[in-house]
Parts: sequence; C-alpha cells; structure tokens
Amino acid sequence: MNLIKRFIDMYNLNEILTKDVQKKILIKHYRKGEYILEAHKGANSIYFIVQGTVEVSCILDNGNQVCLNILKPLEIFGDIEYINKEEVLFDVIAKSDVVVILLPFQIANEYLINNINFWKFLALEGNKKLLNTNRAIFYKSTLKAKDIFSKYIEDNGGEITFKSLDELSSRLNISYRNLTRIIAQYIKSNTIEKNKNSIKLLKGGTK
Repeated sequence: MNLIKRFIDMYNLNEILTKDVQKKILIKHYRKGEYILEAHKGANSIYFIVQGTVEVSCILDNGNQVCLNILKPLEIFGDIEYINKEEVLFDVIAKSDVVVILLPFQIANEYLINNINFWKFLALEGNKKLLNTNRAIFYKSTLKAKDIFSKYIEDNGGEITFKSLDELSSRLNISYRNLTRIIAQYIKSNTIEKNKNSIKLLKGGTK
C-alpha cells in the first residue's frame, strides 16, 4: 500500500479524495521551522495535514508576529484561498516535521466540483478553523500573560522553540519584561526547563 493510500485510509478520506483523485495528488514533507505558505503570495493547493503540526501567524503593523492558530491532523489550509480565489492571508510554518497531502486546485476543479462530500468537508473544517482562530484571539486579549504563556506551551505538546525571547514575546503579544519574569518563576518552581532556544514543560505542568 503506498503512502498516500495509507493516509487516506487512516483518516477515512475515500469519499473526499476519490480513486481518480488519488492518482493526481502528492505527499510532501516539511522540516520544523520551514515556511509552507507565505502571506501575500499565491497558493495552488489545499493542504491536508496528516502528520505533525503547523502554526498560522501574521505580522502586525508594529512588526510583531502573532500566532493565530495551531493546526494538527486532520486539519487543512489553503481551502480559503481555493474558495475565494485570493492570495494567502497568513504565514503557515511547520511547528514540527510535517507531512501533508497536496490537492492541487486544478484537480479539485476537474474531479471534485460536484462532490458533495468534498464541499461538506471544506465547510466543516473551515468553520472549525475559524472558531479556533477566534478562540485564540479571544484568549490573547483576555487572559493574563502567565496564562497565555502556559496555554501556548500546552497547545504545542509541552515544548516550544524560538529564535530569541524577543521573537517569542512578539509571538505571544507579551512584553519582553513580563515574559522573562514568567519564565524565571516557572524555572524556580521547577515546572519548565529552558535551553537557549527552547522551553520544555516538565512533569507537573505550569499550574
């Protein structure tokens, strides 16, 4: 059994990615930290995440990068660009090593335009993604800095990486001073372990 068929069976996608479509789609791997899509550029495929996690983020007018959503299997991206025929809205970055199934827009138009299961799937996944994004924005605007930090670690499987603490503070929309204070508190309580460019949640959590 080839890799594409194995993932299609694993996630019960046979009614969406039909046999004739399966001959036309691709598997692609991305390494951790690699940009998959860049904001304000074109897209030509819908991406089905079958392994790993990706971060959807945007850069604000002040230059700060804010994480909007974390996507995991079996979530999708590129669907909004397909439906609206617009350029990519946000950056999509591999948070871990990632495997995706690529469904080119052209193949979707040729083979799936009348497939009700395909359109239902896009509607359900798009709605779920919107709710998750709105929830993430709500958390960032209402939670305390300490709660934002702990939730972000937990949402990323207990471990995060970053280029610098400046970059991480921008990503979380927390001031650098607050972030370093929170990290110091958690290190002192032995709930996180910090290395140069990573933070790992230790047993016991960040309560």
